[in-house]
Amino acid sequence: MKVLLIEDDIQLNTTISNFLESISYNVISTMDGEVAINTIDNNIFNLFIIDINIPKINGLDIVKYIRQKDTMTPIIMITASMELNNFQKAFKNGCDEYIKKPFFLEELEIRINNLLEKTQNNIIHISDTIIYDMEYEELKIDDKIIKLRKKERKFLTILLQNINHTVDIDTLQNYIWDNEIREVYPLRQLVSELRNKFTTGEKFIFADIGIGYRFETKK
Repeated sequence: MKVLLIEDDIQLNTTISNFLESISYNVISTMDGEVAINTIDNNIFNLFIIDINIPKINGLDIVKYIRQKDTMTPIIMITASMELNNFQKAFKNGCDEYIKKPFFLEELEIRINNLLEKTQNNIIHISDTIIYDMEYEELKIDDKIIKLRKKERKFLTILLQNINHTVDIDTLQNYIWDNEIREVYPLRQLVSELRNKFTTGEKFIFADIGIGYRFETKK
């Protein structure tokens, strides 16, 4: 588990880093916004812990920057301020959790565990290199977001909600087209185009002729 900690208080930065490393996290820490942005651009993280009031680029803007390219990775904000304006901006920009200074390190651990458990429930690990976020309907292959059209997202979501089980044609059509004219975009064409999005060469979507489709994975 790789964590980016952005905190300009040297003592607190060191304390949090040492604690997280003691419970087997791999921690990279920075103390200003510009270094943080460069670090984010050159690494992949499983969790961000970000102070609001840091030099050069504040934590709120960093959260917004992260969410422009990554809607999945959990973000925890830490701050001594509980001003409503900051609180609102933090969640509007995309943070998932908020913890007020001072706090017990054990409290931080509890919040991390709860957040990761919640996040993992929304993430389907299709293979070692492919994941799908059910909440945001976002497909990633080799850590790159694969652009999906609305109907492709809906199709993939309903199959993964019923993973390894066949979803009948009527259910698929009613969910995906939702009162639209279906004949203009046949289901089989949608299946073909979605299969092509899985560039790894692996086959995941299977047809039960005359019945429906299923998504199979061993993960």
